[in-house]
Amino acid sequence: MTTRSPDREALIASPRRASIDSGNDSGGESYGRYSFDYADDDVDVIRPPDDMVRTIPGKLSIWTLLVVIMELCERFAHYGGSLMFTIYLQKILHQNKPQAIALNRGTQFMSYGTTILGAVIADQWLGKFKTILVFASLYFIGFVLLAISSTDYSVDRGYGLAGFGISVFLFIGFGTGGIKANVSSFMAEQIPLGYKATKVPGVYEDSKLTIERGFRYFYWSINLGAFFGQLICPQVAKLHSYAMAFTVPAIVFFVGIVVFIAGSKRYIKTKPQGTVLTKVWCCMRYARNSRKEGRSHWLDGALGARNVEWNDEFVIGLQRSLRACKIFLS
Repeated sequence: MTTRSPDREALIASPRRASIDSGNDSGGESYGRYSFDYADDDVDVIRPPDDMVRTIPGKLSIWTLLVVIMELCERFAHYGGSLMFTIYLQKILHQNKPQAIALNRGTQFMSYGTTILGAVIADQWLGKFKTILVFASLYFIGFVLLAISSTDYSVDRGYGLAGFGISVFLFIGFGTGGIKANVSSFMAEQIPLGYKATKVPGVYEDSKLTIERGFRYFYWSINLGAFFGQLICPQVAKLHSYAMAFTVPAIVFFVGIVVFIAGSKRYIKTKPQGTVLTKVWCCMRYARNSRKEGRSHWLDGALGARNVEWNDEFVIGLQRSLRACKIFLS
């Protein structure tokens, strides 16, 4: 709970205002019990109501919680399945330890490397909801194929290693990255922006605090999913078989997909507005073609450009981002 006076800094809203209000771009407006006051045409500013004394987080809608449950199931499948990969490769597929470790690290690389692909597809073409659903389907198919390839029938006929590679690298790896890139931000988008009046005079629900609450639930779902996945799946492999152990994540994640789809008609869905990577590439190319001696940074050539999709603030932010990247490369 925080105390905030009316003259405190306003909340900056995202471009998804159209999903919340009626689309009027005039000076100020109200939608239900949400108060909006827009300062200019370029930035949507949500100003605190004049009678606001303090703010509290609002309750999360059932539709927001559906996304959280889906993430819990995905983390159960990811950590429960990946924990067994190295031992499965050594014990069942007869790979030596260095080979097993290398293959397992390859799956980790795919899981994180494909996040960029998932973000681009969502921003440029499909939107977050459809992208999550497509990559979740790949993820589920991957675990089904992995469970099938780990049966005694498949392993005895030499299909085990090939099945592992296809299911993990082509399906599970891409599925994990596509979901990881979009699910947390999609969860946050389900919380309408603004201040919502409560029954207590002067007390308002602040969407900023509600989003913070949403992320606390979200990261608890990650921890719980990982804990139970790593607890249950190895025990199933020990007591039954690896085929059964890989089936468990598939079943749990299928439940997560069904839960996620259940809210499809009620989710707030933003339309694709183009990936920022395209803007970055065009800005860099323009700067290289406009380089002049004496400038402190090679991106300065993009400053002051006219009839382009970026502004000087974007160029300065890009310069700072490139400088920050040097920390990871040093």
